[in-house]
Amino acid sequence: MKIFKKLALGVTLACATWASTSMAATEADKLAAINAGLAHLAATQQVDGSWSFGSYNPAATGASLLAFMSQKSKWGANAAAYTTIVNKAVAYLISDPSGATKISVSTRNNGINICPGAVASCDGVFWNASNDKDSYTTGLIIPGLVEYVTGFGIPLTNVPTAVGQLAGLTWAQIFQANINLWAASQSTVNQGALKGGWRYHLGGGSYDSDMSTTQWGIISLIYSESVGATTPAIVKIDLDAWLLHTQAASGAGCYDGSNYCAFSDTGGMLLGLKYVGVPNSNARVANAITWLNANWQQTANGTWYGNFGHPYAMWGVYKGLQTSIGTSDNTHILNLRPIMCNGASGYPGIPPNVANCNWWQDYNDWLVTNQNGDGSWSGYVYWTDPLSTAFDITILSAIQINIIQCDVTGGQNVPDGFVDKLDLALISKSRGQAPVPPKDVFDTNKDGVINAEDVKICVPKCTMANCAITPERYAVTKVT
Repeated sequence: MKIFKKLALGVTLACATWASTSMAATEADKLAAINAGLAHLAATQQVDGSWSFGSYNPAATGASLLAFMSQKSKWGANAAAYTTIVNKAVAYLISDPSGATKISVSTRNNGINICPGAVASCDGVFWNASNDKDSYTTGLIIPGLVEYVTGFGIPLTNVPTAVGQLAGLTWAQIFQANINLWAASQSTVNQGALKGGWRYHLGGGSYDSDMSTTQWGIISLIYSESVGATTPAIVKIDLDAWLLHTQAASGAGCYDGSNYCAFSDTGGMLLGLKYVGVPNSNARVANAITWLNANWQQTANGTWYGNFGHPYAMWGVYKGLQTSIGTSDNTHILNLRPIMCNGASGYPGIPPNVANCNWWQDYNDWLVTNQNGDGSWSGYVYWTDPLSTAFDITILSAIQINIIQCDVTGGQNVPDGFVDKLDLALISKSRGQAPVPPKDVFDTNKDGVINAEDVKICVPKCTMANCAITPERYAVTKVT
């Protein structure tokens, strides 16, 4: 059902430690934890640039790359060494030994063409993992690669490798090809209630869905879109149907329908709802957050369940809450752990040392308090070091997941699933205005201003050629 196997590391790194207290961790504590975690990952990188994690080295390497890149602005004196480390990781990930795979794709299994410009066929790129867990592995790699390219300001026209199956492809082509692959591999109406999701296997004609897996398709699409790649409208339309199917009456996200409802699935579902454009005011989002609040203090249990101490769950929840309510929100998750997040001062957060603790600060406090002396986090069951360490660093660093929303015709309501001249016109008419609700959806690149750049970034995302207005025959009704 889940993917990873435990692998004990034989490397121990001596790092500075700090005392745990009964008060929430300070910014200094958090930074020390991040630095110790990165030092641990630096010491355990293998000669080939990967991190050892049983048969899932590429997955752990993608997660570790994201952890390093999430903290790039604070590398300080380690900048040269860490640059070498991430360069080695990227070189490994785009080579054949990592499972980097290019195939030709054309249509989904219901015959709908998914290639940009409706050409007959196009490239599809994914990472072919051991034990056929392609989706998890690919979903862990793409965010790290995007953060690497954007973090170093590498032109998307650069060709990163001359060897292996990705040889000769530019970064832009790799990210577009990854979206093509996810679009071609998505379950469709042919899978009935499973329509709109993904499961383990990509690119080989096997279709199935579960929420744990689907979140990795979602995060891949989000990151690839953030650097200009485009996703066929049908992908979001069908994904919305799957997200509706996988939510229980309690508000929780579930592995499949009402089965195995858990924090990781709820976080992944929230991320998906944000991606397809469902607003926070919608009951689907509100109910999911209400469920998280009611169960917030749970600790890892029963392999798949619980929150604190479960790195896979905490990373899933972080993705969902960061993109929906943000890391500074203190109005939705109120059922915080007693004592550890209720001190009088010394709170972490943005800004630091504010009086009100919140969900992200509660996470930070647990992570600082439970870090090992060697800078790692032990993790839980299948999700152990280095994967757990990479996840936890990324949470502590408050990485921002940038969802570009160009489908704005619905404003704060559920968008129609298409991008055309109507969307561009609405964004253009809002130039110079402050991006506050309901105008925040027009700040498509989330840089704090609504300007011509927001229009420009949406042009490649138009559903039809020349951004033509979508015919009524393609209209769909979405749940509001």
